[in-house]
Amino acid sequence: MISFFRRIFSSKLGLFLTFCFVGLIAVAFATADVSSSGTFGGVTGSGTAAKVGDSKLSTSELSQSVNNAFRGEQRENTALDLKTYINGGGFEDVLERLINSFAIADFGTKYGMAAGKRLVDGEIAGIPTFQGADGQFSEENFRRAMQQQGINETQLRNDFTRNLLADQLLTPAGFGVAVPQKLVVPYASLLLESRQGQIATIPSVAFIEQSQPAKAAVAAFYAKNASRYTIPERRTIRYAIFEKSRFEGKIKPTEKEITGYYNLKKTQYSASETRNLSQIIVPTQAAAKALADKIKAGTSIEQAAQSVGLSAADVGSVSKADFIDTASQAVANAAFAAPSGAIAGPAQSALGWHIVMVKDIRQIPGRTLPQVRAEIVSELTRTKTDEAMAELTVRLEDEFADGATLGDIAKAEQLKVEATPALLANGQNPNDQNYKPIPEMQRLLPIAFAVDEDSDPQIVEIIPGQKYAAIDVTDITESAPPPLAQIEQLVTRDYMLSQGSKKAKAVADKIAKAVSGGTSLSKAIADAGVQLPRPEQISSTRADLARQSQQGQVPAPLSLMFSMAQGTAKPLQAPRDQGWFVVVLDKLNRGDASKRDDLLQATRAQFKQVIGNEYTAQFINAMKADIGVERNETTLSALKKQLLGGN
Repeated sequence: MISFFRRIFSSKLGLFLTFCFVGLIAVAFATADVSSSGTFGGVTGSGTAAKVGDSKLSTSELSQSVNNAFRGEQRENTALDLKTYINGGGFEDVLERLINSFAIADFGTKYGMAAGKRLVDGEIAGIPTFQGADGQFSEENFRRAMQQQGINETQLRNDFTRNLLADQLLTPAGFGVAVPQKLVVPYASLLLESRQGQIATIPSVAFIEQSQPAKAAVAAFYAKNASRYTIPERRTIRYAIFEKSRFEGKIKPTEKEITGYYNLKKTQYSASETRNLSQIIVPTQAAAKALADKIKAGTSIEQAAQSVGLSAADVGSVSKADFIDTASQAVANAAFAAPSGAIAGPAQSALGWHIVMVKDIRQIPGRTLPQVRAEIVSELTRTKTDEAMAELTVRLEDEFADGATLGDIAKAEQLKVEATPALLANGQNPNDQNYKPIPEMQRLLPIAFAVDEDSDPQIVEIIPGQKYAAIDVTDITESAPPPLAQIEQLVTRDYMLSQGSKKAKAVADKIAKAVSGGTSLSKAIADAGVQLPRPEQISSTRADLARQSQQGQVPAPLSLMFSMAQGTAKPLQAPRDQGWFVVVLDKLNRGDASKRDDLLQATRAQFKQVIGNEYTAQFINAMKADIGVERNETTLSALKKQLLGGN
């Protein structure tokens, strides 16, 4: 249902909301200047793409944002190249998102709103990439991630600040939306609408000539449709994997370290006592004394507590030090002075007066150094191994930054260097459909496709604290179609299909015209004079269409049938010149949701979301009008040309 209404109501807010609330880290990474030469195509890294209030959007930030957004899209659609992405509106979308983000932050600042340092720190600490194996913020992981992505920490914080201000300003904007019943019923009824029709298929192969086409015609077709055969960008990666197991048997704690650790934990290894306790806490000493006397006379602590409307709390097995923390010194002294089975108290804490029953006493004997030696050695070995692994990764990063090559590091550290063929961003090898990348490549590919060809080798964490890889991108094959000679057979087939599709269209137009004029579909097919498949009967509802749309599985002929008038027929081209369809709508059954409270409530909720988004979009436009936005169209055109590969 959500997808259905999204198609009906398109909101200008769209990608911006995703940008603000889902893509926080993507925004944060849009900081590094990718123009290594400083000036290229007339655009400098410090140029201003737009002035938003008192802030300036630099060309470097816009350029990196476009590249980051493109990489994200490319991970979902490996056939996408940068030129297609930009020509499809990607550049303008990213520009609008950034301007909106800057405008919201400047508007909030202008009217006294703020996102404090502690709030920004909390957001950064919540990013999984910056967390260690214990789930807590790791300064080491934070610095490593920023170094790998080329992030400026100041700009990272600025980006988070902008998004936090956007959250504060935009969240209330869509509240309080009221949707009238007269608006809800017609659209809810659409979901109950059903349609019945027929689909005839006119395949291109039915019209293909048997003779081979002229090579010149095939070459011309290839030149015109080169983008159809374009292979996305591929990268060749050299990598060396190393694991913590490399230190096994090589790290042993010294006697001094073992003794020092034992002395540091002496309290833990000394003799101790724990007691299993239950207690009642009452507000006055007199009430506590009366309860204590009742228990000593034979009443159970549970029954005594119930007699005054309370319940006995089971403290469990605790040491004296732990009980002091939860009660008080006086209460703990009394509880640990009483014998097993006795009542201690009354004794006072900040909570009131305690009556404590000692259920059980457990004496834990002390342990000598020889007794715990193996345990200490194991703990120290684990700690020192973790430290050695961390030191190794930091040292390798420093050596790469100082100019060391992957070969240098591999030789010094006795690592095995492997190399991949030219891979797509999803790990596939277009020249070998049977190629399977190693499982670790799932972690390596996003980093490999994010760096420039001349970047330093990178250290990539595969399993936190356990397994890492040093990687280097040795070759980048730009997105391009292969030579015609390599795929001539495929192109020839496609050319013949395209010629057959033209003839199939003429037949489809003839059939559709006849059916719209009153002829039955079966007779119109028979009159076409070509052997065609029998038409398919089809019946569906808009609710079914909405469910299929959410799964991305709606056939194009079915979508067309739900946009037609009853008794009409329309031709529809099949993908990749496979042929044509003739879609006929025989019957339309209107729905009535006036009695369906479930549909009415769901539809109203969808309207609230859509209208709320529109309110938010209008609020953003008002903020931009208030603070002012100036676009540097000359610089923007030059930057767009630069990204497209122009000079």
